[in-house]
Amino acid sequence: MVQQAGTTVSGDIAIRPYGPTDLPALVDLIGAAFGGETPESVRFAVSAGNTMTFIAERDGSVAGVAMAISFGVTAWIGNVVVVVDCRRRGLGTALTEAACAAARERARTMLLLALGDAQRIYARLGFESDGLYGTWRATATTPRLAEAGAAADHGWTVLPAADEPGLAAQVAALDRRATGEDRSPYLELFVPSMRVVVRRDSADSPAVVGYSARMPWGTGAVVCDDPTGARVLLCDLLRQAPDTRFEFPDANEAGVRLATELGLERFKENLRMRLGPTVAGFQPRLIYKALSPAVG
Repeated sequence: MVQQAGTTVSGDIAIRPYGPTDLPALVDLIGAAFGGETPESVRFAVSAGNTMTFIAERDGSVAGVAMAISFGVTAWIGNVVVVVDCRRRGLGTALTEAACAAARERARTMLLLALGDAQRIYARLGFESDGLYGTWRATATTPRLAEAGAAADHGWTVLPAADEPGLAAQVAALDRRATGEDRSPYLELFVPSMRVVVRRDSADSPAVVGYSARMPWGTGAVVCDDPTGARVLLCDLLRQAPDTRFEFPDANEAGVRLATELGLERFKENLRMRLGPTVAGFQPRLIYKALSPAVG
């Protein structure tokens, strides 16, 4: 039976919508599972207008969480976490089903990134493989290589996206072309700190070739339609945030070469999984860093 919000999973656990008083528990729960979470980042995740969050409650306490965020024809399922003493009771499955049931009201295709054992759980729910994403991190040689890459004259300029009104619209169009999804309402929230790469000779009317999203609590997506422009964005990002981790599709062969040339090491992988039709227009070769593991 597909679980929906407001249903009882077992005698002492029920699934319900998120409420503001759940925030402290979610910061602890999601932070313990994935690391690096802050009240600010979790508050943003649950309050974005296209996000639906579901709580598993046991005896008045948060026992689990799952989120679904809608991007037009797609929805991403993420931050599925269950407290240790409630695992192996089907609670993660029930939370995922509740998130998917709500997402189907808006989306045709559900997407997620899954590690290891979780892949089998999602496969039982009907999700299928949609390509591997490797996660890359800096090594001792990366800072030097990033400095050298940033100093090289590639004929590109990096600008704040907020410098000119038309740049944000170009970012939204590029992102739709890369992902096949409409993430524009979400991306608009990051425009004040977003950076774009343009050809230097297009300064009179800059044409955006790539962008790097910056969240208040860390880094976000890097999407680019030119490998050389992507190098400029990655070097720019690594100089400012050397601990940045890059999660992107293995199908982006130029991205794999670039990461290797910058001294990054691939230390884990997630499987992109899909429930529903293939996302039309998805171009993994343009994605050099996912927005986040929870939202693609």
